[in-house]
Amino acid sequence: MTGFDIRLQRLINVLPHQAFHQWVDADGRRSWYAPDEGSVVVESETDLRVGGSYRVSVVGPTGDPMYTEEGIFELIEPPHRLVYRQIMAVPGRTSIETRVIVTFEEREGKTLLTLLDTGFPTEEQRDEFERGWPDFLDAYERSLAS
Repeated sequence: MTGFDIRLQRLINVLPHQAFHQWVDADGRRSWYAPDEGSVVVESETDLRVGGSYRVSVVGPTGDPMYTEEGIFELIEPPHRLVYRQIMAVPGRTSIETRVIVTFEEREGKTLLTLLDTGFPTEEQRDEFERGWPDFLDAYERSLAS
């Protein structure tokens, strides 16, 4: 890690293939990519191949756009590793592009998820995402339990 990066880990109560699938599946993402109460995923697409892309659009409780995230897959090693570029666009703000590496390691019938989000241009932007990622991971974990 260099510069302004985020590294988080979670032990999740599913096997790596289930965790990996939920992370990349367009329908699965609909159940966890809008962690704020009242926000809704209105678009979720995935072309899961190296060079393929994904796109997620979220609106808030009033129906106003909250953000759109797009990315390009760089490395796909199911069910253990995923590397992608992500571009987060929030209306009225400058887009942020980072590189995300997610690993899914089996640990006694569970999955140790490690997330590395790198390349934030400023410390403030990194800090904002560092506050937000736990909410996404909480929603992700809840979606796996349901």
